[in-house]
Amino acid sequence: MFEKCESWFRTLRSRILALTLSMVLLSAFTLSILIHYGIDRAVTKRLDQHAKDLIHTVLLNVESEYQSYQFHKQATLERRKQELKNIVGLAMSHIEEQYADYRANLISLRQAKRRAIDHIRLLRYDQGVGYLWVNNMDKPIPRMVMHPTLPHLDGKILDHSSFNSLIDHDGNFFQEAVELCSVNKEGFIRYLWPKPTAQGLTMQQPKVSYVRLFEPWQWVVGTGVYVDDIEEEAQRRLDAVVEELRTSFSQLKVAETGYMCIFNGKGEMLVHPNIARDQFRTMVNPATGSMLVDDLIAAANNPEIPFEYLWDNPQHVGDYHFKKRAYIRYFEPLDWYIVSTMYVDELNAPANTVQNWILVMTLIVLLVSCLLALHLSKALATPLYRLTQSAALIEKDIYREVDVPISGTEETRELATVLNQMVISVQQAQRDLRQVNNELEAFAYTVSHDLRTFLTPIVGYAQFVIENYHRVLDVQALEALDEIEQHGDKMLVFMEDLLGLAKIGHDDRPLQAVNTTELVSDVVTDLNAELVAHQGRVIMEELPDVFLPETVVSQLFSNLLSNAIRYSLPAGETIEIGGVKRGNRIVFYVLDHGPGIPDEEKQQVFEVFYRGSEAKKLSGTGIGLATVQKIARHYGGRAWVTTTEGGGATLWVEVTNSPQSERQSLSQLSS
Repeated sequence: MFEKCESWFRTLRSRILALTLSMVLLSAFTLSILIHYGIDRAVTKRLDQHAKDLIHTVLLNVESEYQSYQFHKQATLERRKQELKNIVGLAMSHIEEQYADYRANLISLRQAKRRAIDHIRLLRYDQGVGYLWVNNMDKPIPRMVMHPTLPHLDGKILDHSSFNSLIDHDGNFFQEAVELCSVNKEGFIRYLWPKPTAQGLTMQQPKVSYVRLFEPWQWVVGTGVYVDDIEEEAQRRLDAVVEELRTSFSQLKVAETGYMCIFNGKGEMLVHPNIARDQFRTMVNPATGSMLVDDLIAAANNPEIPFEYLWDNPQHVGDYHFKKRAYIRYFEPLDWYIVSTMYVDELNAPANTVQNWILVMTLIVLLVSCLLALHLSKALATPLYRLTQSAALIEKDIYREVDVPISGTEETRELATVLNQMVISVQQAQRDLRQVNNELEAFAYTVSHDLRTFLTPIVGYAQFVIENYHRVLDVQALEALDEIEQHGDKMLVFMEDLLGLAKIGHDDRPLQAVNTTELVSDVVTDLNAELVAHQGRVIMEELPDVFLPETVVSQLFSNLLSNAIRYSLPAGETIEIGGVKRGNRIVFYVLDHGPGIPDEEKQQVFEVFYRGSEAKKLSGTGIGLATVQKIARHYGGRAWVTTTEGGGATLWVEVTNSPQSERQSLSQLSS
């Protein structure tokens, strides 16, 4: 009898049956002891983690919105500052014209100054709110030369106490302008000043002004912009974020009836399903007797430790005997406290439900386990044997001939599916290798874009410290900050060029030809400041229209002209731009009369990061001409350089001209 039992137990079917019965009985016994504790702990941990994850997600969202809010605010201010520099530059141009007439003995000095003042007095912008003023460089307190909205100040010494309106520190605004121009010839000042409106002057409003020195006459020319509207717009964006969070929170649930809310350090409830803004600061914690807002703020110092307190629930409003658990995170930039709160009873309810369900299921499983075990043993035997044979073929590296049978139980079917997928994956891996090459270009684009995002605030902060703290820093510190700013600017230019290089190839040809002459004229206008600085000028003939994206045409000629201006433009010389159509191809050229390019460098100048012997003496990234070559090759052509007759260099770019997309293969681009 014993031998029969031993022989029977050796079979797969008997062992599965015995194992199944043993596991069911052991599981029922173990679960009956541990289920409540285990499930309660697991559910509590899961809900706690869910609450933490919600807070973390909201915190990330708030941080992202805040960064966008700060960036928008700063970008708006920087744009305003650039506009101020342009406006003052316009006024300075007129002053320089009058000064030139005086130097040429066409008018007297008195007439020149009077004409300049009369012209500047009439200048208005920003719907009549914006104006310019002029004061002299007298010390210790300057004298007003002309103020269009406060004419009674003309000729007066600007020592009135109302001018002591600097925002960053105490001091006279006009005296600060003189000091700034004495050191740097120009700069920005933050201060308070009455704002002109249709109804007259308002109370003092925050303002940013740009001042620049005209040295021959020792005039300080300035203009400013009021930034109160920037603050108002920023607050509207912040209010929109709060409203968006209120909508999002209304759709979130923590456990069954828990929720999320936000309040600030002033005790004002910003987002809550049923508590008003000012009501929250007067609420008392029933467990401690102290103000609830103070207890929550204190709990935020330990964000990983839950804070428990007594509160009412939706079914028992006003009955503050229900224990709640909350997690609080503090977002310092906005002085916000983000709270995720839930009822403790709801944490235990799932454990009780799951425990009862498992006990009932254990009895059912015990009754049917024998039948299932017998069926399972039979269902497993044949498929497992077939899978073993298939695995042996795979082990011998003859997987192309493998036909894995998919049969038997779900587990064996899944195993067979996995084996089939493994064979398919080998072939898929080869296709993936080809895709990697395509992703390399996307990687270069992403890296240059993200690095530029981090560099921009670094340069901005360096500029901020130099402009606002140059008086309290020693020379060595200022030199270090200047070095940071210069290298940061170089890196930003480098990233911009690298980003432009990476973008090439993402735009198809348009269906209609673009006006090349108009686009290149816009590029010349954008580079006018550099042309003026080098005392150069551009001669451009009518250019043939081309089937290229407008952005590509602008990028192409921007690089060609920048190269000619920066490296090849002697003072007073000209740059010539032309183009000719040859069948289905168009050839453009940019000709200069600079030092030229040595013959041994004419092929290398189009390589990425290569800088020739002359270029190394000046600033640059070595990407501009590489971008030109990549554009030419992508659109079916090439770029090359020849020597200009009489000295200089002529850069040629040839592209095919048709409306169809003619993208080159990756191998052609890389060649």
